[in-house]
Amino acid sequence: MKRKFLAVLLTAVMTAGVAGCGNPGSGESSSAQDSSSGGQKEEQSSEQNQEQSAENSDAQDESADGDQVTLRFASWALGTAEENNIERQMIAAFEDSHPNIKIEIAEEITGSWNEALATAAAGNSLPDVSLIATLPTAVSSGWALNLNDLIAADSDWNMIPESLRESGAYNGKSYGIPTSMHLAGMFINTELFDEMNVTPLTYGYSWDDFMAAVEKLHNPSQGIAALKYVNDFPNFLPYIWDENQGWYTYDGTQVHLDSPEFIRAVKETQNLAKYSWAGLSDDQKNITAGAEAGDYDAWLKGYTAIWYDASYCCGGYTDGTGITYNVEYVGLPDGKNAIIPDYCFISATTEHPQEAWEFVKFMFWGVDAAVNRMDIDAADDSVSWVALPITADEEVLKRYFEAFPVKGVQEAYENMDANGTVVEAFKFAPAYEFVRWNGTTGIELDGEEATMGKILDKCILGELSIDDYASQLNTLANNLITTERAAIDAATK
Repeated sequence: MKRKFLAVLLTAVMTAGVAGCGNPGSGESSSAQDSSSGGQKEEQSSEQNQEQSAENSDAQDESADGDQVTLRFASWALGTAEENNIERQMIAAFEDSHPNIKIEIAEEITGSWNEALATAAAGNSLPDVSLIATLPTAVSSGWALNLNDLIAADSDWNMIPESLRESGAYNGKSYGIPTSMHLAGMFINTELFDEMNVTPLTYGYSWDDFMAAVEKLHNPSQGIAALKYVNDFPNFLPYIWDENQGWYTYDGTQVHLDSPEFIRAVKETQNLAKYSWAGLSDDQKNITAGAEAGDYDAWLKGYTAIWYDASYCCGGYTDGTGITYNVEYVGLPDGKNAIIPDYCFISATTEHPQEAWEFVKFMFWGVDAAVNRMDIDAADDSVSWVALPITADEEVLKRYFEAFPVKGVQEAYENMDANGTVVEAFKFAPAYEFVRWNGTTGIELDGEEATMGKILDKCILGELSIDDYASQLNTLANNLITTERAAIDAATK
């Protein structure tokens, strides 16, 4: 399975999303049904086909599986028809295996994504299935279908990691369907470890192990930094020290930005900043990657030893276009794991919930999703699939990891339940965009009102003390969460 280096591309796609961003209950796999329906279709005689064509000139004929159904689908990941990327090829594969279901692209859902969906909802024309960057928006607005009945009839749902299943539920009702999954943690340049005579970190390392390695690896006089970018560390460190605090301390109800663990996380991150590429002087950077090089370029060129990122960056580690040295994934301290997810939802107004369920299962999270994506990836040099399978099917995982280019990701994947897993909160936690970044504070800094994110960044830089702001940030954040949570409660209880 080939892999291509898509970290920059995916970051751009995610940013755009922020700006905007198989028969259940049958006991059979969807692949078995697909084979069955295909066989029935092939048995039709040419005479029958001619009769059907005469009856329906636009090819919307009735198939052996039932009446013809059209589902409208909104996705920012489709590219153009000419590009025919993996998402479009998956749609074609679904239509081939489900001849009674036609997928129509909702081309009008574009630009500011949530605004476009809101416009469609106001006009009673929501697509049957839509990707969504912020799931609470879909739930609180009443756009998303309660999936509990569909889930209860499909045991394959239980093959999705538990933490990911639960992240899309509100008040005991599930609304979010995972469309992709990546593991986030530490990647290490093992060759730089060896050059610096430091024992490489291995999966399950402790925080003390991490700090000891960082101090030994950092060598400014040689233009070498121990770390790439560190400002994301307060997102996951509190969870490492207290599993009751999730991503950015969100526990499913509120955040705990005044907790000892969060305050410690900010202070530890402030300390780690001096071991990062950004902490080197221009003269020190010029020894290796150059003063103009950012931390990403410094990592690519082999001048930083540890990089916090997600598994979607693994594509270029073996194809010669990105990383040329040996890289291994060691996860988070104590064998903890973090999932970076994406979601879609089925419209609450769809007339075809069962068919929509079959579509999203085939496209994103079922066995067929993984098998077909691997097949397309292997057959077409112009496309690539860099997400992890959203299923615990043993044969799927065996095939996938046999070709995976980075050591350590499989071990982390297999230990998600045993060692603990936190899900990135941005796409499922109420008001997270404002809690973490864009919420206003009433605090004036540098001649303007500071956002929540700006205050945190200044604490990491050492320009402010988190001790002075933790309580205020916590109160503001939970007020924001409470407001959106009330809208979610009104829509789901």
